[in-house]
This record gives sequence, C-alpha cells and structure tokens, in this order.
Amino acid sequence: MTLTHDLKWYLGSTAFFLVPGGIQAVLFPWLIAVYLQESPTRVGIAQMAGPLPVLFLVLFGGWLGDRVDLRRLSVILVSLLAVPPLIVACFFYVDMVTYELLLCWVVLAGCIGAFAQPARDAMLNRVAGQNVQQVVTLVIGVQFGIQVLGFAIGSSADVMGPIGVLCCMSFFMVCCAVTTSRLPAMPVEPNDTAHESPLANIKAGLVVAWQSERIRPAIILIFGIGLFFASSYMVILPLMVRDIFDGGARGIAMAYASNMLGTCTVIFFVMRRGGIERPGRALILTGTFSSLVVSCLHFELSELLFYGVIYVWGMCGGIAMTLSRAIVQEASPATHRARIMSVFTLGMMGGMPIGSALVGVLVEYLGVRNAVLVPGVGMLTIIAYLYLATNLYDAKRQPIAVAVET
Repeated sequence: MTLTHDLKWYLGSTAFFLVPGGIQAVLFPWLIAVYLQESPTRVGIAQMAGPLPVLFLVLFGGWLGDRVDLRRLSVILVSLLAVPPLIVACFFYVDMVTYELLLCWVVLAGCIGAFAQPARDAMLNRVAGQNVQQVVTLVIGVQFGIQVLGFAIGSSADVMGPIGVLCCMSFFMVCCAVTTSRLPAMPVEPNDTAHESPLANIKAGLVVAWQSERIRPAIILIFGIGLFFASSYMVILPLMVRDIFDGGARGIAMAYASNMLGTCTVIFFVMRRGGIERPGRALILTGTFSSLVVSCLHFELSELLFYGVIYVWGMCGGIAMTLSRAIVQEASPATHRARIMSVFTLGMMGGMPIGSALVGVLVEYLGVRNAVLVPGVGMLTIIAYLYLATNLYDAKRQPIAVAVET
C-alpha cells in the first residue's frame, strides 16, 4: 500500500498521540495498585474513572467534530492533553499525591479525550483514500505497536520515578500537536443540519448508527469487548501481576506488551493478505476463541505461560478492534462520520467503566482467578446473540468511493 504525504503525517501524529496512552496504561494502575497499595475494589473504581467521562461527553465530541475544522480542533485538544501530566508531576515533586488526585487526573484527561478521539477517527477517512479497511488496519497496527514503547517508558517508573515519566507524556502530546498541524485543513462536510441543536445532531448520528444493519452489530460487539475484555485487561491483569507473581510496573508493562505484540502479529498478517473479505465471519469466530483463551487465566500458570496466553488473547483482540472499526468507517456517511465514530467510541469506552467497577468487586469476593471466568462467559453470550439475531456473520468488505479533487 502506497502512503500519501497526508497519510504519513496522520500516522506520525497518531503515533505521538498514542505513546502517552501506553505510558498511562502502565503508570496509572502501578500508582494505584503498587505505589498506593489500594484494594482491588479501589483499583477497579480508579480504572473506571478514566473512561467514565466518555459516557457523557463523547457524543458531544462527535457533534463538534462534524461542525468545525478537524485539524484545528485536534491541535487544540492534544495541546490541552499535555497539561494534566505536568500538574500531577508538580504534586509528586512536593510529595502531595493522593488517590483522589490521581482520579482527578484521569477524569480530566478523559474529558478532553472524549472530544479528541472522534475528531481523530473522522480525520482518518480524509487521508485514507478508497481502501479504508487496509488503512484502518495500518492505523490499528501503529496504535498497538507504538503503545509498546509507551509501556516500556511506563515500566521505568520503578527506577526513574513518576515525575520523569509524566514529563515524557507531555512531551509526546506536544509532538502530536506539531505533527497534526502539518495536515491540510479539514473543513466541515456540506450538510443540511447546520440549523439543528447539538442534541438533535447527536440524535441524528445515533439514529443512523442504530438503523444501519452493518454499524449496529459492530457497535454491540465493541460494547461487549469494552464491558468484558477491556475491563479485564485494565483490572485483572495488573492484579494478577501483583498478587500472583509479586510484580510491579515492569510486570504490568510485560503483560500489556504481550497483549499488544499479539495484536501487532495478527495485524501484520492481515496487512500481508491485503485485508479480510468477510470481516463479520472473522469477528464471530475470533470472538468465540478469545472468550476461551481469556478463561485459561483461571488456571495456575507459570509466568511464561501467563504471558503466552495474554499474547494469544491479543491476537484475537487485533482482529476484533480492526475489523469492527473498519466496518463502521466504511458504512458511515461523510456528513455523520464524526458522530457515528463517537458512537463507536462510546460503545467501547462506555462498557469499560461499568466492567472495571464490576470486575474489581468480583476480584474482591471471588479471587482474581475465579473472577476471570465471568468476562469469558459474558463475551460468549454477546457473540451468540450477534450470530443468531444479526447479519454480522455475513458482513462483507465494502470499499468506498472517493471523489477525486481537481
């Protein structure tokens, strides 16, 4: 696949945008579970706090993305995201860090991110050209591959200390703002809803997404992934590293990196094949297998086998994240794209806070090994519904026509 000039800048800005996410994915649970030694329930509540603002704000983020220049909006928002880590670093410097402060940090970052993510998702179609599935696969590959670098930086908190790691997060966000500014202007797509209120516009995006036989099953699937799998990834893995293997930031980073490397492996395979012609079938089959894989964490595993199971789980996740997003991108009309992508983000992030709080309580009362069985059974239920009640299994790849500028 040939990379255009704009696509290269988009991929570069995406890489810089996602490194801080990888850092925070390791640093935050380490600060809560290891640095502050909080209980599983409080770890679950903390992991719930970050994605919680998405429930209330991401649809407004999608509305805003369809109303203003996407490049300008993205530059402003990623610049704002560089500020919260610096504030937290100052509190570390004066030794005034508390559980409540860390919650405020992730909630603030989540509020800004709820507006930033739909805008960045909508930008993808502007630079992708005709083969959206292949570009989405490439972007997801960059997303998960580059987060391994973030995990490596986050894992250094044991040695470097949190202040330097937090400053790294701000630095990469500034780099993202600079590279995003090199993209061309991305003005609003022509539409006839400019006179409508924000709530009416948001409702229009929800209606289009829910009425689409292609988009609705993909959003239900991604909600299940957020509810059962992402919450397990965020809560159960750090607690297993801490309680079973007596690990710290490096162990958490190894678990997350194993998952990401599995995702990168399967994305490399999909890219070599040039895409998947029947993405719905792949989603149903890999979702079923993924549920069985994650249930293997219930058994007493050696540390090496533990990371191996997480690696295979990541391979399944790579298929799910890539193809579900590609289906939604392909089926979204240009006039509603940011709003529909915000619904997709809401599906994923909306399930995470609910699942994180639930999983934290399950670990508290059932133990970490028994709790992992619940997400596996829950996801199998979602997959069975999608197979029996929707046409997701029969969904085929759908390249989109792109107008040629003159």
